[in-house]
Amino acid sequence: MQQGNAFQISVWVKENIMQQLPTKEETERDYHAGFNRVMKFAEYAQGRAWRLSDRQLVHEIVQHERAAQIREKSSLPIVGPGTRSAAYNRGQADALRAILQRQHQEA
Repeated sequence: MQQGNAFQISVWVKENIMQQLPTKEETERDYHAGFNRVMKFAEYAQGRAWRLSDRQLVHEIVQHERAAQIREKSSLPIVGPGTRSAAYNRGQADALRAILQRQHQEA
């Protein structure tokens, strides 16, 4: 590979990564999408008298927070079907916290 081509590829990669940084509106939209998805499922589950244990909820919260941290700290772009932003995962974790808190208040 010639030096000029390597430089062009490097510039192209940097430009594309910079273009992929989410805006504040996208971050808020992703956060609310994650939060709302979990809350809708919680309503569905409550209608069927399903209940997650505190341990299961805490496990899910930790997993979503971990996924958010990995997404934020990764220097490589994470792409593919089913990948979600850090904000989406944080929204899900916050919704799970709200569910856990509600379960403790009801008990």
